Amino acid sequence: MQNEIVFAHNPFSELTEVRASALHGWGVFARRLIPKGTVWWQARSQDVLVIERDQYEAIDSLPRTVLVDGLLDAILHYSYYPSGLNRLILILDGAQFTNHSFTPNSVDDPTKLQSLALHDIGPGAEILEDYSHYGKCPWAPLYGEFAKAIWARN
Repeated sequence: MQNEIVFAHNPFSELTEVRASALHGWGVFARRLIPKGTVWWQARSQDVLVIERDQYEAIDSLPRTVLVDGLLDAILHYSYYPSGLNRLILILDGAQFTNHSFTPNSVDDPTKLQSLALHDIGPGAEILEDYSHYGKCPWAPLYGEFAKAIWARN
């Protein structure tokens, strides 16, 4: 994969909605049938913040305040790490509420910064991804304590 990010159309708001989840806080749910192989999320420049390692380290080195801690919490909780890019992708459009499952119905394609249905996802079903398939960032402790449980299985 090249070390660049290409942005395209994002079908997120057409195919999904964010609402309360029985699994954890908020979740992403199918508005209608999402057939197997359908891209339901695709990064666009307005939907993500791309965070370079030096930017993260600059924020992490700031004196701790409520605002700095809040920013770091958001970055570490709502970002993912496509290892081929060596950058954090902070999702802003609602897809950051996609919950984890070891039996997912969706998978990310980090080479294209998109997520697609592993099988048909019925209307109203929660969309779930296996976070252990995301890259493990060597310079930012993504997902906090939850990360230990995720990557312990690999």
